[in-house]
Amino acid sequence: MKRLAAVSAAQLCLGVTGLRRALRDRNAYDVGFRRGSAENMESDQWFIGTALSAPNFMLILQGMCTALLLVRPRRWMARVLGVLGAVMTCGQAAERPVRAAWRHWDARIAPLTAAATVLAAVMAWWGLVGDPAEN
Repeated sequence: MKRLAAVSAAQLCLGVTGLRRALRDRNAYDVGFRRGSAENMESDQWFIGTALSAPNFMLILQGMCTALLLVRPRRWMARVLGVLGAVMTCGQAAERPVRAAWRHWDARIAPLTAAATVLAAVMAWWGLVGDPAEN
């Protein structure tokens, strides 16, 4: 479970970096028919997120589970990280600005979001199915 914690910590760092960048550049969420506004980003970031990060409550939960997993590993913590990873993987791919940055490579957004998405997918797999190195 230490490898899951390491992947989660790296993904969390990218999530916080995405949050800071989104707030700085005013990249509000834009998923399907729902769009945020730059004026409401400070409140939206807590429960809806931004175009480049998960909602703050998810980042906080991820940080708590990651830290607890290192101190006192429990399977339920790994499962929580797995669910968060699955939601983040789908969430990143659902954001219109992220898809546009991947389609027409944007060097400011694409590397950050691609790495965060891959780490979230690994987090989901290892958290829900299990780390193959632990078997």
